[in-house]
Amino acid sequence: MLLGACTGTIESADTWDQEAALAGPKKGADTHVDNPGGVLSITSPLKCVAPAIGPMPMRRLTHAEYNNSVADLLGDKTQPARNFPIDTQVGLFDNTADAQTVPVLLADQYLDSAETLAQAVPDVRALVGCDPTGTSGATCVRGFIDRFGRRAYRRPLVAAESTRLLALYTSTRTASDEPTGIRAVVAAVLASPNFLFRPEFGTTGSTIAGAKRATPYEVAGRLGSLLWGSLPDDMLLDAAKNGQLATREQVATQARRMLMDPKARAAIATFYDQWLGLSALDTASKDAAIFPAFNDDLRNAMREETRRFVANVIWDDDAKLSTLLTAAYSFVNAPLAQLYGVKGPSDTVSYTRVALDPTERAGVLTQASMLTAFARPDESSPVKRGKWVRVRMLCQDLPDPPANVPQLPPLAANVSNRERFAMHTGDPACSGCHHLIDGLGFGLERYDGIGKLRSMSQGVPIDSSGEVTDTVDIDGAYSGGPELAARLAKSTQVADCAPTQWLRYAMGRRETTDDACSLMALRDAFAASNGNLRELMVALTQTDAFWNYRQSK
Repeated sequence: MLLGACTGTIESADTWDQEAALAGPKKGADTHVDNPGGVLSITSPLKCVAPAIGPMPMRRLTHAEYNNSVADLLGDKTQPARNFPIDTQVGLFDNTADAQTVPVLLADQYLDSAETLAQAVPDVRALVGCDPTGTSGATCVRGFIDRFGRRAYRRPLVAAESTRLLALYTSTRTASDEPTGIRAVVAAVLASPNFLFRPEFGTTGSTIAGAKRATPYEVAGRLGSLLWGSLPDDMLLDAAKNGQLATREQVATQARRMLMDPKARAAIATFYDQWLGLSALDTASKDAAIFPAFNDDLRNAMREETRRFVANVIWDDDAKLSTLLTAAYSFVNAPLAQLYGVKGPSDTVSYTRVALDPTERAGVLTQASMLTAFARPDESSPVKRGKWVRVRMLCQDLPDPPANVPQLPPLAANVSNRERFAMHTGDPACSGCHHLIDGLGFGLERYDGIGKLRSMSQGVPIDSSGEVTDTVDIDGAYSGGPELAARLAKSTQVADCAPTQWLRYAMGRRETTDDACSLMALRDAFAASNGNLRELMVALTQTDAFWNYRQSK
């Protein structure tokens, strides 16, 4: 068994604490500041007094990154991480560093997966790139170890690592044969914390007090993770080796190259899935008696519509945040066309771009996926939908609800949702949050629990008037989803929220006051690009937070 051959020889750099890595962050570790006094407020003006950055916690591969990485290393498309325990989600994202621990079950699955992947290599000679059984077999294997290790560890191997891997190969080959020896090396590398985590140590040269400059290989690793959700390629690693990641202009050039690769589309789609909360659609349940049209085909169509729409805006349209929020078009198959009342394909497989009535639909806010995911099984939900806007689009956090919240009054004839929620939220303990939420959610009442337009509910005409409150620049009354979307699209607060969410995702933590300069630069660059979401990716690679490293305490 390969596992027995490699468990005692997991490779690690001399400076790397393997046990600490597998245990995950210690309780109380300074991985990010999440207290109200330390987190920047979206409604407070940023002040960049002196360059600083927040701590850069150690990052474990997310399951999506694991799948992408083994595909890049081995060509394996089986997505083995689908069988791992799900990544813990903190806030909106599943890559928050202080939640990326490795419990025993996951550690065991890492080892099992490493062996399975190694055993499944179809052609060892093709992987190695030469003949390990030939007269130059030793040179061949050493070259493979250095090349494969460099890709997997995102940096060149140190001499001790190469020596240990070569010793593992030799002992396994002696006990079995050359291909088995190569497979043992592959398994050992895939089980190493140097592959499973992204350890960073920085180097000299930072102009920021208390920080170090990220090494060229660390910059390459950050680029691979941010733009591909995977490992850097050989071109990027060669650039790191040759001093071609030394300037921000050089990194911007690499970022633009990487954004042209198809891998960028899948990786960046992961961010939008999580920012928009698309996963909530997976577990949305509906009362079949009230919503008989809702089934898995319709659920899948809703998810696919939003993914196609987001991809089209970013890669094929103008990439503007305003278009994401207000575009009066989308992509439908037969079930969605029926739900929206438009002409579309006659099957569930084909998707066609269709124009939508701009008085009825506008961007992601009024798509069936969002309206269904953030609704109740038997009705719409002004609270869930309003919270979606407040937290995801306006970047305003809400406190946890108080204990013993009273149940929402049941559906009743001739009682509108607005009246039901007024009864529910009259409690002073609830009114503070609902003041922030309900005015946003009531404007989406024209859409039922699966996003279908309606004019009546419970025998009462729909009142889709709403009010935006407690924002920087868009407070006031409005009516209906498209009008709310238009307000959001013109808001500087929303335009500042998008780069804030991206910075959180890129850093694997919440921003702190030390990140003010990076966040200000990112928001300014986004504004200068007129809200271009593709350019936002490049701007992220130019921030102090991206270029520097500060150890967590």
